Amino acid sequence: MRTIYILLFSILFMVFIPNAYGNVLAASDTTNKIQEVTMDAKFTDVSDAYWAKNEIMQLVDMGIMTGDRDLQFRPDLFVTVEEAEVVLTKAFKLEPHMLRNYLLGDKKDFVTMKQVEAALEHAINVTETEENNSSLLEGKSELVSLLSTPSINKNNFSNLNNTIDRATFAVMLHEALVKSGAINTIKNYSLKNLSFSNNYSPLHSEANLMKVSFDEHPIYLRSTENIVFTNHTRIDNSFSRDNDYTYDVGMNGATIELTVRSFDNGDYFLFSKIDNPTNSAVAVDVIQKENQVDSLELFRYDRYEIKRSSKDVFGSDITSYPTGLLRFVKQDGTVEERMVGQSYISKQLSLTYPNNGQSYMRDLLAEKEALSYAQVGETLMSIHTLESEGKDIVEQWYLNADNPLFSSNEHMENWMLESSENYKKRNKWYTADGQYSKMATTTEPMPESGQGYGRILLLQKEDRALVLYNQQKDRYFENLIYNSFVNLKNFKGDKGYWETEVTSTYLKSLYEITAPFIDTRFNEQIALFYYNSADAFGIENGKEPLRNYADLLVSQKSKGNVIPVDDESYYISDYFPVVQDTTTHASMNHVLGGMNILLMAYNEFHDEKYLEAAHAIQTAIAKDKDDWIRDNGDIWYRISPVQDYKGDDYKHLTLEDLINSYKLWKDIDPTYLPLLEEMIASKASYLSNENLGYTSKIKNGLADIGLMQYLPVGNEQTDAL
Repeated sequence: MRTIYILLFSILFMVFIPNAYGNVLAASDTTNKIQEVTMDAKFTDVSDAYWAKNEIMQLVDMGIMTGDRDLQFRPDLFVTVEEAEVVLTKAFKLEPHMLRNYLLGDKKDFVTMKQVEAALEHAINVTETEENNSSLLEGKSELVSLLSTPSINKNNFSNLNNTIDRATFAVMLHEALVKSGAINTIKNYSLKNLSFSNNYSPLHSEANLMKVSFDEHPIYLRSTENIVFTNHTRIDNSFSRDNDYTYDVGMNGATIELTVRSFDNGDYFLFSKIDNPTNSAVAVDVIQKENQVDSLELFRYDRYEIKRSSKDVFGSDITSYPTGLLRFVKQDGTVEERMVGQSYISKQLSLTYPNNGQSYMRDLLAEKEALSYAQVGETLMSIHTLESEGKDIVEQWYLNADNPLFSSNEHMENWMLESSENYKKRNKWYTADGQYSKMATTTEPMPESGQGYGRILLLQKEDRALVLYNQQKDRYFENLIYNSFVNLKNFKGDKGYWETEVTSTYLKSLYEITAPFIDTRFNEQIALFYYNSADAFGIENGKEPLRNYADLLVSQKSKGNVIPVDDESYYISDYFPVVQDTTTHASMNHVLGGMNILLMAYNEFHDEKYLEAAHAIQTAIAKDKDDWIRDNGDIWYRISPVQDYKGDDYKHLTLEDLINSYKLWKDIDPTYLPLLEEMIASKASYLSNENLGYTSKIKNGLADIGLMQYLPVGNEQTDAL
């Protein structure tokens, strides 16, 4: 009786006066030693203040009980018959069959307090002396009496038929091991080095964990739903590798796809995507653990507030920027960093036309913070949560680097500030298939909310990242550029050119053009992106997009996609329909951009056909110069197939193009320079009169060609208007 009485008395003291627990044990049995142990925490849900920490930690250290790979012990979970049998046979070195008369039911059934009491008594009876056995049996009625006291109700001791949680089970087992002599030294633990992000919350329910077979870093999927691996594919580029892992989540058809995009510098993107066609909610955590972490810090983007315009109402961009940069310092002093994006919940939209062409868009439902984290001892566990409500797609990304992503904190802070000031033009919704950005409301299929987002070709390339990388050599921008090359390659596929996949209702109403179609400006800019950066980044055949696009431009005269001025001069149309047969307008910025591509191709490949086409365009501009220049000095936006001029031009973009044309013709045929200078002066005077300022490209370009006297009045800007 004395043994069971002390066991229950100790449990009562522990629940209500945990700091006195060691003293109770010392008083109850002087043969047990008390050892003070200071160590790192092992679980996020067993802190130094947790009421059963000593018993749990000692049983874990003995290998009798275990936690989960997501660094949780889950003390509130009820104990199953299977777990109780495994733990008790291990603790008392018994054969499983020796407890089967006491732990009744199926393996997944929960055990009751009465079953645990009976199993413990039997286990101790087997291992203790006859004297102790008789004491145990005599004490059973007093055990029932103690368990029924009202003060113990909250810990499920009041009713022997109640199920028992893991913490209570650990306390009872620990006491039984002490009384049986299996534990001679009782340990009092002081747990340290346990910290969390403000939004961290342990998953209290039972979870399924699936290790992703990516060996460089431990990555896990966690869900309350069943997770089943279904497929793995690998795609090798000359500069990157995509490992794509697909899993079924639950039983109703939801899937999660992880794409690990690794670069030769050792860094990698991890793109996560839940595709849930069902009505059932699904949540999956992507967990990554880093060991030997000494300290960590999260540098958040939202320290820089986004100032949204009061004019932004219907169809305004509701996205913001990534969550932040997570920096962790390893115990050897090395620094690793992770740029973490938000999660984006959307619905896929598509519109099919009679010609079987399709236009694609996403209806963005929400942008949510996905990141939470915990440091448990020397292990950092970051959790990226994807929550689907059903009939939606959920995506999230992060970029992991074994070295700092920025060469200085100043560069990092400047980028975060720039991202807040230019949030509409900075990519943040990255996916394995490319970046999604806000579409104009004059595109379709536009959702009723106006929150239509699509893969804009111009934003698949990272022009701003390229500029900053060339200036600063920051690793973050290097990775963005590599990622751009992957996305552009995947977007183009086996087609000859990059096709726009979203229909412009403006073009549809004018010319009945629907997606897909070829936008000359987009293809021009992508060709330039390759030409200016591919060699430096080791991209094979980086000059071929320039040649291919120049060939496409040359071919448009024979296809009828031109607006003729006379037999020798013409403008190439802005858009080439893939299915329809129609001629569109030609805008000045497209015309100049195409001509500049032809001149660059001539310089690079020395093929006269490129120069011939460039001359045809430049002579057309010369003959129509007075019609292009408006009374206010600005330039008309476009010339129509019937040769009328309409539309307000871009504020800065066309001036940038005129400057580039001047540079190129200067070495090939300087007879065009006076004409180009006149147009540069006119456009610049308009910008000065309107106080619209200039871009860095305009300032640097005018300096290069010796025409700084035309630098517009106003402020310098990063992005063209």
